[in-house]
Amino acid sequence: MEESFNLLKKLNIDKNKTVVIATSGGPDSMALLHMMKSKEYKIVCAHVNHNLRKVSDKEFIFVKNYCKKNNIIFEGMKITSYKNNKFTESEARKKRYNFFEDILKKYNTDILLTAHHGDDLVETILMRIIRGSNINGFKGFAKISKYNQFTIIRPLIFYTKKDIENYIKENNIPCVYDDTNNSKKYTRNRIRLDILPLLKKENVNIHKKFLELSEELEENNNYINKVINDKIKENYSNYKINLKKFNSIDLYIQRKEIEQILFDIYKENIILINKKHIENIINLIKSNKLGKICLPKYLKVIKSYNYVEFKKNDKNEITKYNYFFDKEVYINDFGTIKKIKDTNEKSNYVIKLNSKEIKLPIIIRTKKDDDYMEVKNMNGKKKINKIFIDEKIEKNIRDYYPIVTDSDNNILWIPGVKKSKYDCYNKNFYDIIIKYTKKENKDEEK
Repeated sequence: MEESFNLLKKLNIDKNKTVVIATSGGPDSMALLHMMKSKEYKIVCAHVNHNLRKVSDKEFIFVKNYCKKNNIIFEGMKITSYKNNKFTESEARKKRYNFFEDILKKYNTDILLTAHHGDDLVETILMRIIRGSNINGFKGFAKISKYNQFTIIRPLIFYTKKDIENYIKENNIPCVYDDTNNSKKYTRNRIRLDILPLLKKENVNIHKKFLELSEELEENNNYINKVINDKIKENYSNYKINLKKFNSIDLYIQRKEIEQILFDIYKENIILINKKHIENIINLIKSNKLGKICLPKYLKVIKSYNYVEFKKNDKNEITKYNYFFDKEVYINDFGTIKKIKDTNEKSNYVIKLNSKEIKLPIIIRTKKDDDYMEVKNMNGKKKINKIFIDEKIEKNIRDYYPIVTDSDNNILWIPGVKKSKYDCYNKNFYDIIIKYTKKENKDEEK
């Protein structure tokens, strides 16, 4: 594992500096823990019990006992609850890294080592290619990265899973195994078990080629970010873009600047924004018209003659909106509209659609005066205004009630009220399921 130690030497991390090692108890992190101990580095083992599996508590005890036996400082933390009693990777990661940061401060260090290896990098890049991303996403993860005030180093990035397993066997290192890693239910596992072996048949060192790609993309991304930040300083201040200056720059940099502005505004909620939102803003800027676009979480993008302004509404203000729907949208004062995997519910709060019968993307918007819908199990068309009256929807919210359409303006659904003929609940095929969860407390923002 000489490449790992050469990396640490290049970074001037000597054996007198304490480093914290994120340790799950699996082969990768136990190999890293053993390596650092064998070279007599000053190490602290940091273990997080995510409390997701029956064996989580046993794994916690296993790592703690290993550290005690081998005279390694152990720091552990158990996640006792998740928001709404539902695990999400983003929340778990936040809790995990907050814990790591606390431990780093406790031992007066700023170096965290994680056991990500070369195969992990290949899997991450392939997953992001499949799901879609940008340059920053396609590069996967780096050998060295920053998180808040500390540095994350991944010394095993030069090696494959097989290299690590061989090291474990040669040194008789105990470890625990997560059975879920063998389940093809997960995309990453399918890539690991089915695709990665094929790539390795073509090139046994494919992980090093992906590392070269990652580093090349990182250099490109760093350069682009510098250009973007320079342009933001020139044409953006107080949540306003100067259109004269903005329109003089390349379209690609314009898109990236909008992405960066939205990232700075949304922060951890940036997952609510997708490429279609960016394109809508660019199209508004390029058009000859003044106007506004409503984005999730009460943000309005308003175009005037000389500026585009990013302005947050009061959380209790209801406005007209037009959202491209991807996975989830929260509508102020109404609730959440979200894609789900499966349900047996037959109510008007769920709709099942066949993507071949509609034109994607799906749009969620407020009503128009001439809107009508072909209601399920009813011949002919019915105006939306008439449906609202018949269903006793309060008059003061009709103009803002969510309407779900396809891109040809066919109304598919009035969530919680009526479904259209496009609902596929009793049909043989559907590949889209959407659920509406009504907001119960109007004074409480999600």
